[in-house]
Amino acid sequence: MKIYYVMETRGRRCHIRTALGVDAKSWNRFHRRVREWRRQLEQRYGTLAADRLVPGGPLSGTHQFRLSCDCGCHAGSALPQEAALVAQALRVVEDFAVETGGVQVVNVCLDLDEAPAYRRVALDRLFNRINATADRENDYAILIFGQEPEENVVRTYERLRSRNPVPVRADAAGDGWHTRNLPINRIIGSPVFRDPGTDWLLQVAGLVARALLWQEEPPGVAAGIDAENHAAFSVLDCALNRRASRRDPQGVVRR
Repeated sequence: MKIYYVMETRGRRCHIRTALGVDAKSWNRFHRRVREWRRQLEQRYGTLAADRLVPGGPLSGTHQFRLSCDCGCHAGSALPQEAALVAQALRVVEDFAVETGGVQVVNVCLDLDEAPAYRRVALDRLFNRINATADRENDYAILIFGQEPEENVVRTYERLRSRNPVPVRADAAGDGWHTRNLPINRIIGSPVFRDPGTDWLLQVAGLVARALLWQEEPPGVAAGIDAENHAAFSVLDCALNRRASRRDPQGVVRR
């Protein structure tokens, strides 16, 4: 079974939902890895570094702060740029994927102009890709959303559990495409909602979403985003679920 941690973000042009999937058997090890990384941040840079990982926390992509701990052992340590913090988080994910294969990322990125109901469409795509992945692996999934309980999420999930018309290719005797009802029965239980400020893995999923947004938003569109930030998402390779979208080299679902 995989536990998916789902976060969303939006820029001026793109809406993104990211699901960080962790194998249940690997969950303890991955959580320890994230915890160790966060402790290193706090020991070297102070609590402000960790606070900047929380959605809505004090972020700064253009300034550095000089911090010192109570004992003075790290006096003058420079807090890394936000891009560096995000890249470090993604490196934790990527290294764990390379070592164990126990973590996987699914991303949906929609153009706001092309998908007026972008939040609903993104949910639909995410549910279907996660269900297809679980079905292919003969596995099951649970989804944890980093947000307040939302009726739209629950309603979309319940609808797709009963009726989910999916276009599929016709067989050899047919022509073109037809639709089949493929309920998302590999996603079990109702969606869980949790405060991302208290969940480290939701925070990591949020950083992946943020890195993808930096890549997708062209220079100058998002204030304070420079060339260094745009490269943060490229840290991920083995962790990406490329089968989620074979049309995209990074497996990002865009339609």
